[in-house]
Amino acid sequence: MDARPLTQRERAVLEALLAVDFPDVETLRRQAAEVVVVDTCGCGCPSIDFQHGRGLGMEIRVNAGVRGSNGGLFLYTIEDQQRGELLGGIEWVSVEETDPDELPMPDLLDIRPA
Repeated sequence: MDARPLTQRERAVLEALLAVDFPDVETLRRQAAEVVVVDTCGCGCPSIDFQHGRGLGMEIRVNAGVRGSNGGLFLYTIEDQQRGELLGGIEWVSVEETDPDELPMPDLLDIRPA
């Protein structure tokens, strides 16, 4: 797929996930201004990737449960040998039989650092 800008919902969720404090969050907040979607999950869930490949050192930085559902998501970073820690993407997780077409609204998220 060709790289594309984040949708309004994706941007709002990313900003909500980065609103919590954790080590080096300021660096990730700066990266968020420039991030684009380079891939999506083949299963049809709303997971999005900001980097090609997984790189080294994938690390979950923020978890979020979705109120009123068994679903959730997490924000992860990857370690790039030249550029350091980079926003990797937002991964949707659920035990439901079907997945939503887009990420949930940010006000439905219970967000906490990993």
